[in-house]
Amino acid sequence: MTTTYGIYLLVFGAAVFYLGLRFRNSIGGSEPVDGVPGFRPRIGFSRFDGMQSISLVLENESTERIRVEEIEISLTDLIAEDQTANASCRETLRIRQTIEAEDALPISLAGVIYKAAGDPQREYSCTMSSVLRFRIGDESFERNLADYRIRMIGLTASGAQRERKRTPRRQPATHMPAEPQGIAAVAAKFK
Repeated sequence: MTTTYGIYLLVFGAAVFYLGLRFRNSIGGSEPVDGVPGFRPRIGFSRFDGMQSISLVLENESTERIRVEEIEISLTDLIAEDQTANASCRETLRIRQTIEAEDALPISLAGVIYKAAGDPQREYSCTMSSVLRFRIGDESFERNLADYRIRMIGLTASGAQRERKRTPRRQPATHMPAEPQGIAAVAAKFK
């Protein structure tokens, strides 16, 4: 009987510990690691032209003026049909706007997502990762925003769900491609 209670107590303790870690990570994840408290950029929805649009929502609850330079998005796991262009899966939206203290600004991301997906004419879905670049005074900052699984029809968002696991970030190429070989060198390989 005592062994059974001991096992129950151990399982209950492990569950409480796990939930405590999850709660701490969800609270700690909202605090910026770049030393800019009060600036809360996030992906959300806002109303543009009578419809809900997927947007970058910039909330500045700090006492500083923040100059938002750009947001770079990367799409992974793209599922699309009837694209009118090649999908680059990466685009940058230049923002270049100042957000005053105690102000907020929504910026539509529908166009940049649509372009990165290759201008699909039907429903499409992808996982979107984004990096926001901004300045406070002379100091530059970068902040990785949460990843989202997005479903869209053209420029209209039909759904967005936050991804629990971070998608790997694509790194820019750090090496130069090899020098192209001449025709004679290629022909010599096949002899």
